[in-house]
Amino acid sequence: MTQLKTLVILAAGNGSRFGGAKQFACFGAQAKTLMEYNLVHAVAAGFNHVVFITQAQQKLQLEQKVIARLPKSLKVDIAIQTLSALPEKCTISTARKKPLGTAHALWCAKDFIKNHFVVINADDYYGEKAFNLLTQHHAACAKSQLPRYAMVAYLVQKTLSNHGGVNRGLCEYNQNMQLTQVTEIENIHTKNSHNNFIISGHDSNKNQSINLSENSLVSMNLWAFDTSIFSAIEQELIKTLTAISHEKIECYLPNVVMSQLNQHQISVDILTSDDDWFGVTYADDSAWVNSKIDQLFPSSISSLQTH
Repeated sequence: MTQLKTLVILAAGNGSRFGGAKQFACFGAQAKTLMEYNLVHAVAAGFNHVVFITQAQQKLQLEQKVIARLPKSLKVDIAIQTLSALPEKCTISTARKKPLGTAHALWCAKDFIKNHFVVINADDYYGEKAFNLLTQHHAACAKSQLPRYAMVAYLVQKTLSNHGGVNRGLCEYNQNMQLTQVTEIENIHTKNSHNNFIISGHDSNKNQSINLSENSLVSMNLWAFDTSIFSAIEQELIKTLTAISHEKIECYLPNVVMSQLNQHQISVDILTSDDDWFGVTYADDSAWVNSKIDQLFPSSISSLQTH
């Protein structure tokens, strides 16, 4: 089994709730993007190839604001997410303008990915431990007969925003810490009930409110895959995106993974990190993220250039 070396960064978002393309927002005294802080940890864990997935109109900004600051030793590719990049049997409305989701974004990068790889969001910070966990897991699975994906999950209480509700993938798993279900829970927030703080959200599948334990594990879209994921994405795109599908429907990576799980094609090991996860769902999250980055990357560090 090849070494885990490729990191794919989903950087094509519009940041509607944030008020702009939040993947390019800079934080900390060194004014770097969250992509760059993640890359510090990824390169330290052995990654040497990064694939950015972005929109055509964001490519120049990505090159000038992020890629120009990366070390020359890091191999860099850019994949453009476009509505025209679809499997042959897949059709969408010609009037469609809305992006097609994270699974489609990854599909657009398939030509740059040859072996096992890790996927992250551009606007989230995952911490040092997550990348080490994934490289260790990959090495431990070298003799596996069945494709074994992995995800790094976080305690839901460590992923909330003080400025509004957030959507998270609630994980269910067996005694071997293998994923059995991911359920999208919307508008997760804390509320005060009789002087007790409760974490609450909305399960859209069941159309009901639910309370979550503070120890519930949630997916933050940090996955480790092999190239078998692309045939599964192709099938999901063909099934989900048709000329008569709703204009707002999207194809998400968790849906692809669950389809494979339900067909017993894969297993997904859940790795848990106790590092801080943080992101910027809302513009008001920026001040808190700034303070967290300054704690983790003090200004005494002369450069964030990865070695």
